[in-house]
Amino acid sequence: MSITNKDIFEDFTRRIREGASDEEMMKEYGGMPIYVPSWCMNGRNEEIIKDYTENKLSPKELKLKYALSLSRIYEIIGEVREPALF
Repeated sequence: MSITNKDIFEDFTRRIREGASDEEMMKEYGGMPIYVPSWCMNGRNEEIIKDYTENKLSPKELKLKYALSLSRIYEIIGEVREPALF
């Protein structure tokens, strides 16, 4: 399993929330550029999947709610969407 930028960001923010000192943070992350993941690629997509799976919104409803193309909605929900029969 590879470590992603999102993993590093989540670890970084967790350490801050847990009260790591400046010295501890500099030792661990000093000189490292910290990438802040895009909400659109993470939070928004997770919300779309939740709206699809839990709130039972249709792809057309998701398209309107999130102002995305229908094809983009299908790409996002593809991993959880039931396979087509034909």
